[in-house]
Amino acid sequence: MTLRPMKMACLLTFGLMACAGPELETEREVAPAATGDEVLGTGEATVANPTGRFYIVGKDIVDPSGNKFYPVGANLDGWDFFQRDTENQVDAAVKWGWNTLRINGAQLAHPEFNTKGLVSGELSKPNFDKIDRIVQAYTSKKIVVMIEFHDKVWIGNNIDTTMLNQTRQAWVTLANKYKGNTYVWFNLINEPVWGQTEANYLSVHKTLRDAVRATGAENIIVIDGGVAGQEWNRWGIPGNLIPRHGPELVSGQCNILFSIHMYNAWAEAGGSSPHTAEFIAYLKSVQDKKLALIVGETGWNKTDSDVPRLKAGSLVGFDNAPAYGVGILGWHANSNWDDTFHLTSSGQFNAVDNWTSPTNLTDFGKKLWALSKNKPKLGAFTGNYADSRCASAK
Repeated sequence: MTLRPMKMACLLTFGLMACAGPELETEREVAPAATGDEVLGTGEATVANPTGRFYIVGKDIVDPSGNKFYPVGANLDGWDFFQRDTENQVDAAVKWGWNTLRINGAQLAHPEFNTKGLVSGELSKPNFDKIDRIVQAYTSKKIVVMIEFHDKVWIGNNIDTTMLNQTRQAWVTLANKYKGNTYVWFNLINEPVWGQTEANYLSVHKTLRDAVRATGAENIIVIDGGVAGQEWNRWGIPGNLIPRHGPELVSGQCNILFSIHMYNAWAEAGGSSPHTAEFIAYLKSVQDKKLALIVGETGWNKTDSDVPRLKAGSLVGFDNAPAYGVGILGWHANSNWDDTFHLTSSGQFNAVDNWTSPTNLTDFGKKLWALSKNKPKLGAFTGNYADSRCASAK
């Protein structure tokens, strides 16, 4: 198989791809983004949230208190893969200053890896129980838990109907269980579209989106971009899917959030020529269409031959996304196998040596720590909640 020119940290080789300046910053307000309609500020909510739920209105995420929400956090082990005690690490997440976690796991059973997924009847119950322990631990602290499925629904370039239907049913089960918890978000499928068609991208996401909404759940749905999440459009693979197809995916829909993954696509070989201007233009193209965006994965490791490029591409996100109110989730808070995207010298995010003035953070860890401790202040939401298109807000 030809290796893709991108981050290749594999969680499971059967289609389960993990793609997935060091100084501390001072507290700051975000400069106005040059995309449109309002100046970012620091006020308290002036328009009462009608239900105390999250809403997405245009490019803004509105939190249950009625303020604009800036997601910051990391990816963490969910279920099936490593079974670490993510549910017991909530205190460390709070100390980091995180308000959002993306938990990773497989929805499909992979017997050769002894994984049961979420589609194996009684054999899946421990995985559902694991998810629930994580959800209860973090959402009780008002930390968003974004559940994401880290395997695929196609074989080659074709949609596998059986896999898609199984994935659909897994989301229906989770949507029914968590539709009363606004702090649970649904990231439908990790890093879609490498060789698949844009028609498949739209078809799969509409199928899964509609299945979730048919349960009555208004939880935020997260849709990853193309080119394995990176959205770069110069590798001979369709990119820029979010600004091109996002309006269709949100048309008439409630609470749709888009996610881009930022790695080595966003710089040239060796870390030269970071694509800063292109990224800012990309952000503007998304926000000009009133679409909400986050960086759902980013970071760099310490053993890959492409580290300089990974770092340069990730820094394009860290150095530019906050000014546009675009949140960032690091990959990965705990190291796995040969995955060395370490936040601390030991690789474990909860092993910070001093929670006031840490000395064992990696350069990657320092960037995420600085952002986590000094989140952009986006201020109060002053728009119309009905523009979320959610029935509960009308």
